[in-house]
Formats: sequence, C-alpha cells, structure tokens
Amino acid sequence: MKRRLLLPALLVLGSGSSIAVDFIRQIQLIENQTVVYDVPVTGKTGEVLSKPLEGDGAVFQLYAYEDDHYSPWSLLDLNAGNIAHANVSLDSHLLDLDVLGIHLDINLGGGGDAPPLPKLLDEKTVGAHLPEAMVILRSEDNYQPVRTRADRPYSFSLAIRKLADPSDPRGGVSSADMDRSFKVYHPELHTPFPNGSGQGTYGEGYRFTLNGDFTDTNVYQQLPFERPTKAIGEETFTVRVPLGSTGQKAAIASAKIQVWPICEGVVENLEEGKRYMDLPSDARVTLKDLYPDSVTYAQIYHGAPQLGRIGTVIGSSVVSFNTYAPQNAVVPLTLLPTDLGEDGIYTIEVLTVTPFNDRTPERVAYVSFEIDRTIQVRSTISDAEK
Repeated sequence: MKRRLLLPALLVLGSGSSIAVDFIRQIQLIENQTVVYDVPVTGKTGEVLSKPLEGDGAVFQLYAYEDDHYSPWSLLDLNAGNIAHANVSLDSHLLDLDVLGIHLDINLGGGGDAPPLPKLLDEKTVGAHLPEAMVILRSEDNYQPVRTRADRPYSFSLAIRKLADPSDPRGGVSSADMDRSFKVYHPELHTPFPNGSGQGTYGEGYRFTLNGDFTDTNVYQQLPFERPTKAIGEETFTVRVPLGSTGQKAAIASAKIQVWPICEGVVENLEEGKRYMDLPSDARVTLKDLYPDSVTYAQIYHGAPQLGRIGTVIGSSVVSFNTYAPQNAVVPLTLLPTDLGEDGIYTIEVLTVTPFNDRTPERVAYVSFEIDRTIQVRSTISDAEK
C-alpha cells in the first residue's frame, strides 16, 4: 500500500519585487533506483501532499529561490539511478547527501549568467521503521534563525522516541548518534566560505540508546579561532540512525545556531591622560562587529573610569541596528556646551546594549583625559622715567 504525507511548509519571501519560488524535494529509494520529486509550494504558509511513499523511507528538503522567473521544475521526477558517489552543489557550497543509501550528483546551477541557486531551508528524513527525534537550540537572543554571541552560552534539548529495545525479537533501530559540526563564516560576507573551507565535525560524539528527553543549558561554541571571542560561524547538532548493516546512516533531526563575535571599539583622536582645553573636533569612535540587535553609544562623565556609572549620553554617537549580521560604524563625538562642567578629569565610555545580560549596558572602550580651560597670561609691568 502506498502512503502519502501531509507536509507543512513555511515560505520565505524575498526582498523587493523578487519573491522566493519555494518547493519541497522528495528523495527516495524505490527498487534500488533513486527517484526525486519536486513538489511546488505556493502562498506564505500551508500544506502539500507528498508523492506516494515507497521503499524504506524518504528525504524531504525545503528549498527557496530568490528569483520568481526561475522554475524549480528543471529536476522534476528525475530518475538519478544508482550513482556511486556524488555531492550536491548548493549556493556555491558542497552539501553531502548521504541518507537512505542515496547519493546524488545534481548540478543546481552554474556560473556566468546562470539563474540563482535555491537555498536549502530545512531537511527531514522519514521512514516506517525509523526512530523520531527533535533537536532544539535556544539562546538569550530570541531571533530566528537562532543566534548567539561568541562569549555567551546557549541551551540544547533533544527528544528521542521510538528507539527499539535491543532485546525485542522484532528488531529495529536501538541507538541514535549525535554529532556536532561547524562552518566558519567569511568575515565580510557573514556566510560559509564558497570553497567549502572552514567546515568540519568536532571530535566529540554522543550515542543514545534510550528514549527520553535530554537537556544541556550551558553549551559554549567551539569554533576554531585563536581568539574565541571573535569567532564567527555556525554550529549544527545532527542526530543520525544506522540503516541496516551497510554502515550508512540517516539524519532524523538537526538544529543550527549562528555565532557572532563580540564587538570592539576604539576612541580615536583623544589620548589617554592628555590635557585639553576642549574636546578635539575630530574625536570619534570606530566600532567593529556590532551585534545585529544592538544599541551602542558613548557617554561622558566627570571623574575617573568607573564601571556601571551613568553619565551624559553623547547624542552624535548613538547607533542602533536590528538586522541579520554584525555591523561596523564610525561615529563622531560632538559635545553640547552643557556636557562639560568644571575643569578636571573626564571619562568617555563606549557602551553597547544587546539581548544578553538582560540588556544591561556593557563597556566596549573608554578613555580618560583632563579638561583645563585656565588661561595663563605671563607679563611684566615696568615704569620708565624720562
């Protein structure tokens, strides 16, 4: 008896006049033949009916195009046959597809004036005798897709169901393995390197032999950077189960989190400990890697540096972002006449507010200097008699 699945779909709209043309790709092994179906999806949300489920199971992949003139039907009902080895080229990245014994060599586009390539948004493996799993990653930042800052912990939770009892005479899959992989991002593009470099799997792995719920609320990123606070990339947790005695495995659940670096800033044209009559007109702050959801500003107060002190916000320095990736900025330090009081030591402090630490301002940089507006006049008085 042939089975069908009702597949929920979440569509992503492109910016401007270009709308993503989304579709669900169904890949399955039928009588030792790899068969691929592309099922188009319309609307922002909804459900579509899968092609008949035959064989041991199927892989469902949700793709999105950013070009509404490009049709996903180029690979409709492709019969790829038994291919010994292949990679799927997607968005200039190499994506290995190794589930249910299926290996595909599909070129989803080319160079030059070729149409844009689709983006793989989600993937799910289903089968009549496969366990079920769900991986959820959570951060202090509630943005989707999940993201965190390089110095902050995030939480991991895993739910596993339908693992067979090893003593059950009916057999079945009795264990699931979870691995943790990574992709280092290009520092300017904020995406994985196009040539596939900077990708790998951490040495640690976990095997689960019992059904249940598993949680770790204190996970830290491990991206391979000399300065961990400047790490930029993503980490993915994937749960796989064995398929027969061939050594092949099927991915039954996965979740990804993006990692963005800690911002840094420098107060320029204002020297530590130097004496000024007024703030230099070219004083400024150069900021790098500001968190995508952040408000950053400089404040000034009379006295030496003091963490947690509230000063006067320098209006010209305020910069706010609510976007996808880290940002850079250069802001002037322009004081109002009332920002400086009596002469003495002053501190300018650069602070940033992010979703972390309950949105408490965090110091990025500071400089202390002296304001001395005393004018000394040196002269002599003489009386000359004629």
